[in-house]
Amino acid sequence: MDALVVGGGVAGLTAAWELARAGLRPLLVEARGYTGGLIAGAEIGGVAMDLGAESVVLRGGAVATMLDALGLEATAHHGRPGLFLPPMAGSGPAAAGDGANAATAAPGGPCSSGWALHPFPRDAVLGIPADPLSDDVVALLGEAGARRAARDGELAAGVGASPSDPRDLASLVRARMGEAVLDRLVRPIVAGIHAADPSVLDADVVVPGLRADVIRLGSLQAAIRARLEERRSRPAGRRSGEVCVVGGMHRLTAALRAAIESAGGTVLTRWGARGMRLEDCAGRLGAAGKGPWRVALAPTGRGATPSDEPIAVGAPREVRASRVVLACSARAALRLLAGAPGLDPDALGIAIPSGAPIARLTIVARAPGLAGAPVGSGLLVAPARPSSAPCPVAAKALSHLDAKWPWIAEGLRDRHGEGVAALRLSYGRPGSPRPEPALAGALDDIAALTGARIELDDVLDHRLVRWDGTLPPATPDYRQRAARLEEAVASLPRLSVTGAWVAGTGIAAVVAHARERAAGMVGPTGAQNAEPGGTEED
Repeated sequence: MDALVVGGGVAGLTAAWELARAGLRPLLVEARGYTGGLIAGAEIGGVAMDLGAESVVLRGGAVATMLDALGLEATAHHGRPGLFLPPMAGSGPAAAGDGANAATAAPGGPCSSGWALHPFPRDAVLGIPADPLSDDVVALLGEAGARRAARDGELAAGVGASPSDPRDLASLVRARMGEAVLDRLVRPIVAGIHAADPSVLDADVVVPGLRADVIRLGSLQAAIRARLEERRSRPAGRRSGEVCVVGGMHRLTAALRAAIESAGGTVLTRWGARGMRLEDCAGRLGAAGKGPWRVALAPTGRGATPSDEPIAVGAPREVRASRVVLACSARAALRLLAGAPGLDPDALGIAIPSGAPIARLTIVARAPGLAGAPVGSGLLVAPARPSSAPCPVAAKALSHLDAKWPWIAEGLRDRHGEGVAALRLSYGRPGSPRPEPALAGALDDIAALTGARIELDDVLDHRLVRWDGTLPPATPDYRQRAARLEEAVASLPRLSVTGAWVAGTGIAAVVAHARERAAGMVGPTGAQNAEPGGTEED
């Protein structure tokens, strides 16, 4: 066959789509019973909603040009999100409700523990402010915290960003702007988006080129201002920032699958790869092989839990493929790469970090008290620190879906009439036990965060989805080891690896990586390039 893609998440679908656009007819196999991976959807309360990722931060053109080619429209979310934060150091519950530090959205104001809701800073990237002395940042940090952050502009350009400094995002923010910015802005936002603490994330993975921009422009705030100005200067109609596909992100992966199949490709679910070898030009197997790949595929069934890898449930079938793209999970890819000639994944020391256990509970309920969207599009809950008051809620984030996305609001009105809301609560933090959210506890969290009480009898539908370990943190050391693995794979004929475990976090990074790797496998004449030891009919 022309090409085999192993893995049907957004990376695999993107790679297969790119190969099909070049004139090939790829076979994509996905061991689970659905395609899309973390971009999946289902009906809840009779309305189609995203179960996983519900937006993408556009950077570069890989996602935008894909959306255009697929005929999909993107839109920014409605409403401004908020941060649910503990009282600032040195202030009690009463002080947290005074003056500039008071909650501004929750109808009941700050709760008895002193935790309160604040709006996101207007001009920031992942919570890093462009102007630490702006009114909205001072309200979040206090005068002392804001002044410390502003000292970033007085520091030498290399402080925190030089080659000898730690590469993690927390170290950069702490060195340049101090603990208040890290704890009250960056940490809750990064934890909500990347399901990891900024202390373990490579700064240049979550914000590509940030450290170099600090040195070039002289400060962290200048680097953030430059990024925001670049976004605003883009021509009208050139989308940027956080967007969603109109109708839901699940429409993107559905459209990719449809495009692959309409171009002559094949998508098979419940089939997985068990092993692979490389032929030599005479059709023999051996370390010196340069010809097509032989890959053993087998039908699969569910693992012990939904988070476990599917297991083989039938006899394998061997296929020959001119090109192979491994877009599956890291552990599955490393197992397959062990069969590649001259490549020893163990020798490269790739230890796959484990992501936090994540549970997301979506609730559709009659909730007239939420008609005014008291928390806007939603909120992120700051991780509790040893020095702060205990957090009064178990959830780490709340999305008010019908306030955020108009097609959900319209679907709920058509199905149930007025006064029905859709809310998604997220649970699970790095290092914490696997969350076990219950509906009653989630309703208590909603009441604490929004001021609106929903009774059990008002719930029309709900669904719990788990994504255990699926978002491993992109630590600096791991990123270096993954890069060495990619270099080793590049020495093998017509073989590529892609996916978040090598591309970095975020849909935009994964899509760009998968498109680049797939395009590099077809050459300037696309499908007309014949393989050594095989033809396009193999």
